[in-house]
Amino acid sequence: MQQTMSDQVGSPMSSRGGDFASTATADPRSPMSFAPPTRDSTPTAAAEPPPVGATFLVPRGAFGPPSMPKVVEAPGPMWPTLEPTVNISGSAGEAKLYGALMDQELMHDAESKKIAMSKRRRRLNCVPMFFALLGPWVTFLATFCASAFAIHFNAPVGSTIFKVLVLGLCLSRLPSAWRAWKQSPNDGFYMLYLCITVGAAGLLGWALGDYVFWSYMEPSYAVSKMVTYTEVDPSAMHLPDGRVVPTRGGRFSDAGTVYFTHDAELDLSRAYSFKLADLYCVAPIKSARCGENCGHDFWAVGKNCCSEDGKDFKCGQAGNTRAKSGLRLMSAKEVPFYRLAVVEAAGKHQMVSQHPIFFHWLVDPVAEIHSWQMQGYRIFVIAMLATFAVSAAGLAHALKTMHLLS
Repeated sequence: MQQTMSDQVGSPMSSRGGDFASTATADPRSPMSFAPPTRDSTPTAAAEPPPVGATFLVPRGAFGPPSMPKVVEAPGPMWPTLEPTVNISGSAGEAKLYGALMDQELMHDAESKKIAMSKRRRRLNCVPMFFALLGPWVTFLATFCASAFAIHFNAPVGSTIFKVLVLGLCLSRLPSAWRAWKQSPNDGFYMLYLCITVGAAGLLGWALGDYVFWSYMEPSYAVSKMVTYTEVDPSAMHLPDGRVVPTRGGRFSDAGTVYFTHDAELDLSRAYSFKLADLYCVAPIKSARCGENCGHDFWAVGKNCCSEDGKDFKCGQAGNTRAKSGLRLMSAKEVPFYRLAVVEAAGKHQMVSQHPIFFHWLVDPVAEIHSWQMQGYRIFVIAMLATFAVSAAGLAHALKTMHLLS
């Protein structure tokens, strides 16, 4: 028994530097086996390197004091890999904090440059934005003026050609602007916006200008072009041979403004009306000195200013005793209804009116003409301000919708 123990104690495995080959080759299947190559051994093939990240066991005591087997990884790639850093000292923490501050500063500089470029881009876009704001507004003003004011009265053909050209230009550019907008909404926005808004502004200016022209400006221009007569006796006229004959309206067909004699007045007892939705009221203008054989071709007229039987006539300035003037009725569409009223009045009161002429009974016809024109200018100013506000609001909404305006 003692021999056996001594043999085990004196065995090569008990020494640190003993021969390990005899015991290591006892069991080749054991993971602790290790057979170092000898000088006489001839390699038959090149050994393949272990795969990256593989592990293998090293026997105890091979590289240090006796301990548990160590797990050793095969050498990795030669290039560095990104691994999470570990703060192993105070200096490393300071370096990390400095790096974070530098990153924040770089991010701040990049954001500042981005904002500066954005502001620069907005400055460059001010030119198309300026045209998009003023283009529709200027077009509205141009078409309104061409439709409402003297150019329409003096050169109607030229006015119409100008408006047609404006609308034709917008329509011709619309398909290409639409394609550009479909390809690049931001780049093609302004051209498409201008085509649509300029065309709409041109149509609106044309329509509103025509309304102002035919309602206020055309009557004032037309009556100003007609002849002005003074000291006209509405009932009788004296011929060069001394005869006195009834005044006939045919002699004053070109009259625009007539200043009657100081004794002219309205014959309210023979006033009458014709009703067709509205009341078309008429009253003969006569001289207070006229007795028999008087003319009845001058009539004061007005709409919805008397009763159905013609009484209570309040048209124009009928209640003003200083009114001795007449301003020619220029609304051609209303003339037939006043003629029917005259026919009914002549039949009821046994009068003869072969060539009736219709006037607004006034104190100052020039002031009335001026008031018509001022009404047209007033509408123009209101429309000018309103369309600018609408143009600005519409452009701002469109830019925000397209994210072109922050």
